[in-house]
Amino acid sequence: MGHTRGWEGGFSRRRFFHAAAGATALAFGSGLSSRALARDDDNGHDDNGHDEPLPEPKPIPGEYDLSDFGVEPPYDFIHEFFPGPKDVVLPFTKVPLQGLNVEPSTITDFKGATALAYHVGKAKGSDGKTYNLETDIRVMEGRYVSVEGTRRQGAFAEI
Repeated sequence: MGHTRGWEGGFSRRRFFHAAAGATALAFGSGLSSRALARDDDNGHDDNGHDEPLPEPKPIPGEYDLSDFGVEPPYDFIHEFFPGPKDVVLPFTKVPLQGLNVEPSTITDFKGATALAYHVGKAKGSDGKTYNLETDIRVMEGRYVSVEGTRRQGAFAEI
């Protein structure tokens, strides 16, 4: 009789989507946002001991033009670059990756860690149709300078 860890048999697509859905629900359900998790240089709490909403970080100065993909203004520019091998083009959006020495963070004046993942596949809807699935998920944690010019510590997710 051994101890079962629950990972035997690999990591199925179903387990991946359940984990991703759970992480997303946890993030949004618990109020995980740049304003919820940011801490200021002092204790990060108001007089009642609650977390204070803090200033947003400054976006990176560059932009990626999405108008060629049919995105209408004012949403046709995003402050984001697409790191990855230059010979890779995402299959559904046709976005070309821009190289391995490209800023993965969406925050300027940032010192910390960034994780980035592109997911590509198919999904079957409740209507029985198969849909193309392509995601760009980024997570950042570290110190940044806010739009107000103050130094902050925070964790951010872009899904």
